[in-house]
Amino acid sequence: MATDREISRLENIFGAMSLALVDKMEKAFADETGLGPSAIAAIVQIGTEPGLTIETLRRLIALSHSATVRLVDQLVTSDLVLRAGGVEGDKRARSLQLTESGRTLFDKSLAARRAVIHRAFKTLEPEETEQLGRLAEKLLPALVDLGDDQDVVCRVCDQGVCDQDRCPITVMT
Repeated sequence: MATDREISRLENIFGAMSLALVDKMEKAFADETGLGPSAIAAIVQIGTEPGLTIETLRRLIALSHSATVRLVDQLVTSDLVLRAGGVEGDKRARSLQLTESGRTLFDKSLAARRAVIHRAFKTLEPEETEQLGRLAEKLLPALVDLGDDQDVVCRVCDQGVCDQDRCPITVMT
């Protein structure tokens, strides 16, 4: 049985590992795309779900409405995002789509994310990877609050490889 000190040390390592992973991903995003974390989250969300409105995007990337509008304006000016036609039910709301350049950045962003995570995982043996998977599926729901937090935590996830039937976050509800 682990002592309180051993548990505290493990919690400390887990916190440091979590921050290192985020820091390395944000650096990889910036190196690959020249964009910051909020812009990458917007590109990933729009690429994952074309047709999002600014309001939905705002909720998914945890920015204020005005900050999301400014971000989308910058992405439109950079020819990464298009504001398409009105959305059913609210003709004032414009659906967001990636341009060809935006789609390229979407692919680069997910590849950069995979490379960072692969760097960590390649140090594990196959059985350790399986064990870590089981533990992560158990720990993640404890870190996520029901509601918008469930979407925000997945803001740069590769939804193409996510098994929604086994997602530890959506299973919470």
